[in-house]
Amino acid sequence: MRSDNILSDNFDPDVLDREYKEPSQPAPRKRNTTRQAAAKKESKPGAISRFIHDKRTRLFVGIAMICWAAYLIIVTLSYFTHGADDQSATINLSISEMAQRGDEINNAGGPIGAFLSQSAISNGIGIGALVIIYYFLALGWGLLHKGKVGFWSLTMKSLIVAITVSIVTGLVTYKAHSWVFWGGIHGYEVNTFLMSHIGVTGAILVSILLVALVASIYLNELRLLYVAYRKRVDEHRRRVEAERAAAEESRRKVEESLKESAEIVDNSRNEVTRESSVQLENKTLDFEDYANDNNVDDNPADTYKTEPEIDDDIYDTLDDETKDDIQDEPEATDNNEDVSMTVNEGEIEEADEIATDTYDPTAELSRYHFPSIELLNNIQVKANSVDQQEMEENKERITSTLSNYSIPISHIEATVGPTVTLYEIVPAEGVRIAKIKRLEDDIALSLAALGIRIIAPIPGKGTIGIEVPNKEPQMVPIRSIISSRKFQECNYELPMAMGSTISKDVFIADLTKMPHVLVAGATGQGKSVGLNTIIASLLYKKHPAELKFVLVDPKMVEFSLYSKLERHYLAKLPDENEAIITDPMKVVATLNSLCVEMDNRYALLKDANVRTIKEYNNKFIQRRLNPEKGHRYLPYIVIIVDEFGDLIMMAGKEVETPIARIAQKARAVGMHMILATQRPSTNVITGIIKANFPGRIAFRVSQMVDSRTILDRTGANQLIGKGDMLFSHNGEMERVQCAFISTEEVEAICDAIDEQVGYPNAYPLPDYVPESDGSTSLGAVNDRDPLFEEAARFIVTSSTASTSSLQRRYSIGYNRAGKIMDQLEAAGIVGPASGAKPRQVLVDSLQLERMLEITA
Repeated sequence: MRSDNILSDNFDPDVLDREYKEPSQPAPRKRNTTRQAAAKKESKPGAISRFIHDKRTRLFVGIAMICWAAYLIIVTLSYFTHGADDQSATINLSISEMAQRGDEINNAGGPIGAFLSQSAISNGIGIGALVIIYYFLALGWGLLHKGKVGFWSLTMKSLIVAITVSIVTGLVTYKAHSWVFWGGIHGYEVNTFLMSHIGVTGAILVSILLVALVASIYLNELRLLYVAYRKRVDEHRRRVEAERAAAEESRRKVEESLKESAEIVDNSRNEVTRESSVQLENKTLDFEDYANDNNVDDNPADTYKTEPEIDDDIYDTLDDETKDDIQDEPEATDNNEDVSMTVNEGEIEEADEIATDTYDPTAELSRYHFPSIELLNNIQVKANSVDQQEMEENKERITSTLSNYSIPISHIEATVGPTVTLYEIVPAEGVRIAKIKRLEDDIALSLAALGIRIIAPIPGKGTIGIEVPNKEPQMVPIRSIISSRKFQECNYELPMAMGSTISKDVFIADLTKMPHVLVAGATGQGKSVGLNTIIASLLYKKHPAELKFVLVDPKMVEFSLYSKLERHYLAKLPDENEAIITDPMKVVATLNSLCVEMDNRYALLKDANVRTIKEYNNKFIQRRLNPEKGHRYLPYIVIIVDEFGDLIMMAGKEVETPIARIAQKARAVGMHMILATQRPSTNVITGIIKANFPGRIAFRVSQMVDSRTILDRTGANQLIGKGDMLFSHNGEMERVQCAFISTEEVEAICDAIDEQVGYPNAYPLPDYVPESDGSTSLGAVNDRDPLFEEAARFIVTSSTASTSSLQRRYSIGYNRAGKIMDQLEAAGIVGPASGAKPRQVLVDSLQLERMLEITA
């Protein structure tokens, strides 16, 4: 072996020498081997510590955290684009139930992503969750780059910044109408607590302190950023100064060359002798002629500046900036003048835009915020109330029943709703629709259903619908309707969020398009819940300055909870103590007062040359109407009568006449009426009422004749109750499962509104003065009011004759002020009423005193 190595090509004598010399060296002596082994054992880290500090563990954890942060970024961005569509599912369903729905979840992260984004943003800390995502990203990035990660420092800083962002954003977006809480429930509730205890100013100070805390934590980072910024500014300044110095040096060289040229010219001029003066004068005259022809200024310095004689070689060596500086000065002056004129014109246009101001009707209650969705119960409902097996069985039974009567069908399809399932069938050619409609009871018998409803044909489709009640009907919670994207983004003037259709779409109607609604249904079928749903949906959308309610409750218990809204949303007569009208005799006065309000509003619209309340309010907001002439912002007025049948029994025509007047005329002035009754008979719902109430809501009734009375067709007697209703408008009918709102939820909404600052009193309605029979003369001296003389002097002195001014001046009711005004008119002191305009004062102070002396 060794000889082979010697004879090989790669023979190295040094290696051979080492091979022979190394064995002869003595081996090193081992000392204290036991002590060294013990020390080495003690310094050796444990298995857990080795696992944590292992570079492979750090690499895996870092990649996992970055992937987790990337997933959170994707689901968060998807939440901001599709979160409103998924919000109803994430609130009402669990993750497993959402997974069963499949395509109905639009979030890119699937059901888990939709749940996480909803929990972290709307139900958590709002956009402060983005800081948490940054926390995971920074932690993973630090692990990947093998740097020392300040875990506790990064955790505390991220937590403080996330909480600060949540609270500050919650304060900024406190009144924002959006489907998402930008500060999260955390920011909203914290600011609600702060405002209720220390006011808006205190909440703002808390946000400022939190921002200052974050700034102090990142003070060193901010200082480094400022130093880097100052460094960049200094470098830019030094570079500009160097360029300016170079330009000055070039300019100085040019000036020196020009001075040398000028000295040469002066020396040549001094060499001219006196003997050639005549010739010099002739040359001067020639130069003046040349100057006049070429518009050269007489001043030599100006001429020298305007047209400098510079050598071409020197001029070519100059940079572009120096060449620009040697241009003519008059052109620069003209450019400066143009720039200044442009700036002045822009300032004038901006001043004109700022000068335009608009009227804000909500300014008096600027701190008002709408009730929170969290006041509504979060009720979990099943994803599907009908399983696939039940659906297929019903399809087979319907097909077999029709085939027994020789009615072939070519196609059948099912749509599952919360209460009923719609089976759409396409009959074969030649089959008469009336033949299928006669089999309604036979199909109900084969399905063992409570009652079915056949729609033949379905409007807009070439199919026949069979509505079959579900074995386990679902409830539609009001929270799922109010929090839906469709309701949050709808721009209706008076949106009524009624519930869910068969296809599980949110059903919203605009009361201004109705313009009046008739609600009927038997006792216990959901009529009162439907009225509460309408009121709640309006409270979640309209500011107190934009909407007023007149609530009539003969049963005294249905609307009693809404008495807390007196200073915000209710309207009543000035002398009334109760905001909710329960006495039928007071209902007559209130309805007649509403007729007076309607006439006054029409007078205002006529004076403003507009046709609708929307056009009038737009003009008033744009300050195109003068409040001194009686103009004012007009809120919508919704009149809701819970039991119309009782009023007809007790008041009869006295109630029906003003209701008919309001129903016929009040649409254009923003007054809309909702009548509810559990007895839809012809003596209650007369022809006049039906003609002026095109919007109909029918809950389950006991007889077919009641359905025909309310809907002009059958169908309401085939409903299954518990909120199942038919909504009819303009000839179109929709089956809707009415949203359920409990008494506790109504009370919570009213308490949340009542805790806020409201108006001093309810919205005052004008007093109704019944027509006099003529037996008493208003002008009789003995029957004059004790305030007659004082009121007459006040009106003549102020030259303002209006009933409202007398009310404010003497703190009296509208009835008394109106009688005083009528007495003044009878005495010839003021003129007759002219709508909403003040009356004309017909006498002066001297004439008034003479009249009072004569009658004394």
